[in-house]
Amino acid sequence: SKTTKASQKRAGKESKSWKAEEISEYLARLEKRQNYLKNPRFFPPNTLHGGKSLVISQEKVEQIMARRKAEDTKGDTSFVPAFLANPPSVLFLYDKAGQVYEMTIELQNITSTGQHVRLIPPSTSVFFIWPGNYPGKGGMIAPGMACQYTVQFIPEYLEDYEDHILVETHVSEPFLIPIQAKVSLPVLTLPDIIDCGSCLVGGIKTTATLCRNEGVRTGKFSIVPEKAWPAPHSGVAATADFVMQDPFGMQPAALELAPGQDATVEVVFFPSLPEASQQTFIILCDNFPVSYVTVTGVGELFAVELLFVTGGESKAQLGEVTDVTAQHLIRFEPQNPHTTKEKILVIKNSTHVELPFFWQITKPNLKPLIPEETADFTKVKYNQDTESAFSLNPEQGVLLPCADHEFILAYTPQELKSYHSVIQMVLRDIPESPCSVEEGMLQNIPECRVQDVIALEIEVKGSTEPYHLLLEPYAIIVPGENFIGVNVKKTFKLWNNSRTLIKYTWEKIMACEIMEVEPRSGVIDVNKCCEFVLAISRSKPGVISCNLQCHVEPCPEPVVLHVEAAFKGPFLCMDVPSLRFGLTKQGETVSRTLEIKNLCQVPAQWRMQESQVCLAERNEKVSPFTIQPLAGEIPPLGLCRVSVQFISVQCQRLQTVLELEVENGEGSHLPVFVEVQTPQACLISSHLAFTEIYTGVPAKATSKLFNQTLLPAKYLWGKV
Repeated sequence: SKTTKASQKRAGKESKSWKAEEISEYLARLEKRQNYLKNPRFFPPNTLHGGKSLVISQEKVEQIMARRKAEDTKGDTSFVPAFLANPPSVLFLYDKAGQVYEMTIELQNITSTGQHVRLIPPSTSVFFIWPGNYPGKGGMIAPGMACQYTVQFIPEYLEDYEDHILVETHVSEPFLIPIQAKVSLPVLTLPDIIDCGSCLVGGIKTTATLCRNEGVRTGKFSIVPEKAWPAPHSGVAATADFVMQDPFGMQPAALELAPGQDATVEVVFFPSLPEASQQTFIILCDNFPVSYVTVTGVGELFAVELLFVTGGESKAQLGEVTDVTAQHLIRFEPQNPHTTKEKILVIKNSTHVELPFFWQITKPNLKPLIPEETADFTKVKYNQDTESAFSLNPEQGVLLPCADHEFILAYTPQELKSYHSVIQMVLRDIPESPCSVEEGMLQNIPECRVQDVIALEIEVKGSTEPYHLLLEPYAIIVPGENFIGVNVKKTFKLWNNSRTLIKYTWEKIMACEIMEVEPRSGVIDVNKCCEFVLAISRSKPGVISCNLQCHVEPCPEPVVLHVEAAFKGPFLCMDVPSLRFGLTKQGETVSRTLEIKNLCQVPAQWRMQESQVCLAERNEKVSPFTIQPLAGEIPPLGLCRVSVQFISVQCQRLQTVLELEVENGEGSHLPVFVEVQTPQACLISSHLAFTEIYTGVPAKATSKLFNQTLLPAKYLWGKV
C-alpha cells in the first residue's frame, strides 16, 4: 500500500543520515590526531595562540578591540604593530644638488616571538633603500632585536621631495615610514608681510627692515618679483641693486651674508593711485626660493575736515559779500577793542599719514561772480593780511594720522572797525600727483616733487564796538565847606555795560589833598556794577577841583571822575569883641582875661600878639602887653583862657590891636583900648582976694581946687 511504501522510504532516509554523521565524526577524529600546535609567530600578537606585545599591555589591546567592535570594524588584533620604526619618519635637510645623503632606520621587533619583515621602497627615483642588516641568519628577527636599513637620497635639483616606505608583516597591518627631503639653505629673517602703511599719492615712503642670516653657512640672497620667477634662465639670479614691482621696490636686490650677519633691506612705496596695493617678492638663496615676502601699502590723498566750531558755523546772509574760495564761515560777536574772544576749532586728519602744516591769514577775495559763472580758483591771488585781528594757536605743527586736533581761534580787535580775513591751513611738502604710467612700465622710482597745498580755508568775520562804562554819578561835588583833616566820604558806582569784563585800578592823589577810592582795584563782570567809596581830605584850606582817573584794562582810555570840594581851617572865637583896660594910672599894671573857643571838630594851633603895624606906628619895638599863654592848641570844641597884662609906662591914650593867628585857619583881631593918666589938679583961680578985712576979725575966703583927671588926687597945702 501507499502507506507502507512511505514508511519504508522514510526509514531508508534515516538510515542514510546516520551514516553521514558517523562519517563526519570519523573525519573529525582523524583531523584531531593530525592538528599539531602552530608557531605563535603565525598569529597576531596578543591573541590566544599569538605572542605578546612588548610595548602594549593586554588590557590596552582589549580596550582598543572593544572600541573597534563598537565601530563595526574588524575585531582582530592586526592593528597591534609588530615592529617599531626608529626614527618614525625620515627627514633629509640638504643644500646641494647631486650630493649623496644617507640615513639609517631601525625596525625593532616589539613582540615576544620572532618575526619576518618586508620593506617596499619609495616610488621616487631620488630615494633608494639598501638591503637590510639583520641580527641573525634567514631574515628572522628575534624578540627585542632590530634590523637596519640604509635610505639613500640623491637630489637632482634643489627642491622639496616627499615619499614613504611601506613596512609589511604577516601578523599585523602594514604601516608607513614617511620620507621628506627639504632644502636647508641659509634663511633670511624677513617677515612674511611687510606693511609700508599709508603714503600720499605721488609720494615716496621708505620702510627699513633688519634681517639676519640664520643659516650655518654664508648665503647669497637675491630678491625677485613673484611675476618674474621662474626666470627664463633659472641659473641666473637677480643682480640689480634695486628690484621693482609697481608700486613697490626693494633694495638691495642681492646681498651676501655670513652666518649671524645682519643687513638692512629697504622697501620703497610710491603709490600713484589712492588705493590699497599688495605685491609679493621671492627671496632666493643660491637661486632657490626660500621664502616669500608680501609687501602691502595704501595710497591716499590728503584730506582734512573741520568737525567742530564753538558756537557753530555761520551762514552768509542775503546779499553779504564773502570769499569765493572759503569752505567755511565763522562769525564773531561784536567785541570791544583790545579784548580777546576765543573759539575752539576741531580739525581731523582723515588720512593715515602725518601732515605737517602751518596757518596763514590772507585778505578775502571778494570778487563778485556773475550769475551762472564759476570761479577759476587757479587765478585767485592771496594777499597776506598784516592787519588782521585773528590768530590761531598752535600756528604750525603736525597733524597726526586719523586724529582730531584742537586749535584756538582768537579774535583781538585793536580799532573800532569791522575785520574780515581768511585763515588757511597750508600742508607742507605735499607730493604732486604723478603722471599715469601703465603697470610694468616703470623702470626706476618716479621723481617726487613736493609743494605746499592749501587744504582748508575758513572765512572769519568780526566787528567792534566801544566800551560802555558808566559812572553813577559822573561827578562828585561836596556841598559847603569842610574842615581840613576830616575825611569826607562819598559813594558812587561804576557800571560795565561792555562786551567783556574789565579790570580797574583807581589812581591815588597824595599831594596837598588826599583822594583815594576803595576798593582801589578789581574786576567788574559784563553788565555788572561795583560800588566805590571816595575818601577826600585836605591839609590846607582851599578848594579842590580835579579829575580822578580810573585805568581800565583793556580799555585804552581811562574813566574820569570829576571831584569838587572846599575845605577850611579851624575857626576860633573870642568871647569879647574888644579888650578895654579903661583908665589906668601911670606906673600901674592892669590885666584882663578873655576866652578863646574852638568851634570846629579839629584841634587848632593858635598864637596871639600885638599887631606889628601898630607897634611900627608908635615907633616901638617891644609891646607893653604881656599875653599868657602866648600860643597853644585848643582841642576840638574846647576853649582856652588867656590873660592880657598891660604895664603903663607913660601917660597916653592907646588904641591898638591884638592879632589871633590860627594855623591853617582864618585869624581874627581884637581891639584894645587903654587910657593912661597921672593925677593932676588945678585951682580955679590962681588969686585969692579978701575984700573986707577987719582987725581981729577972722576973715574967710574960698578957693576951688579942681581935679583935672578921673583919678583920685591926693593934695597937701604948703606953708604960706
